[in-house]
Amino acid sequence: MNPYTTLGSGLDTHEAKALGARLSSWHDAMVAHERRLRTAATRDGCDDECPHAEARTLWSEAVATFGARAQELIFLRSRAQDTHGARNRGPRRGSGHI
Repeated sequence: MNPYTTLGSGLDTHEAKALGARLSSWHDAMVAHERRLRTAATRDGCDDECPHAEARTLWSEAVATFGARAQELIFLRSRAQDTHGARNRGPRRGSGHI
């Protein structure tokens, strides 16, 4: 079960459903990106086009759209709170929660 689409569908508005779909796509891209960073030969970090760059904006949209239920989105929240640090040092170990 995808928590992003679940929250989006639960509110039954077009905006919430669309955001849920965007968050789901972002999550998949973020997981793939962090896997690449872990397996990359260099630890140069991220560029401005990586999914980390979107995390803060998406978190703000999630809070505005889902209210208190956005707190359930641990993976998104953690990336939104740590976008600058993640760019500089790569992903944190053991941070695969949703």
